[in-house]
Amino acid sequence: MQRAEREKLFRSLMAELADKGYGDLELEGPLREAGVSVAEFEVEFADKDSCLFAAYDHLAEWTVSTVIQRCEPDEEWPRRVRAGLEALLQAIAAEPAMARAMTRVFPGIRPSAYVRYVELLERFVPLVREGRDYSDLEEELPVEVELLAVGAAEAIIFDELDAGRAERLPRMMPEVLFSLLVPFMGPERAAEEMRSAAAAQ
Repeated sequence: MQRAEREKLFRSLMAELADKGYGDLELEGPLREAGVSVAEFEVEFADKDSCLFAAYDHLAEWTVSTVIQRCEPDEEWPRRVRAGLEALLQAIAAEPAMARAMTRVFPGIRPSAYVRYVELLERFVPLVREGRDYSDLEEELPVEVELLAVGAAEAIIFDELDAGRAERLPRMMPEVLFSLLVPFMGPERAAEEMRSAAAAQ
């Protein structure tokens, strides 16, 4: 199987998962769309689930890489967070079905799938950890503050995805940015960054 065929298969399989759910998910459509035969599929994957989990891992890696690539190392931390968040929201708005599959449908398949999703969220934690250097209360910040910040942003994104309003997310970047920054910078400085981001849109 060629790389381009594998990529197409993965995306088609996740799109089918978003559309039909896990119970009705079948391989025939994604295989046909990717131009992959059953024999070619069986060389690389034991069954539907092994392909589905590989697809999730591949797209999770793509998502994290897309965000990290936008975070210029020479920029100050709030600007890096803004740039990475902007890339993430644009990616979600461009492929809302893919985002729903990865964040809403796939994690509900079974506990091992939910673990994969938690691991994806945790990969964003290092991107916000530097926020501790911007806090006046560093010693009092909870150990889990990074996950709390990521979770706050996640909640806003979920609301828009569930309501079918993913196309609004790039415009909501300043609001989501505030939720990521406020645990570290406090409401006043986080609001300043939010206003700066809104003015730049």
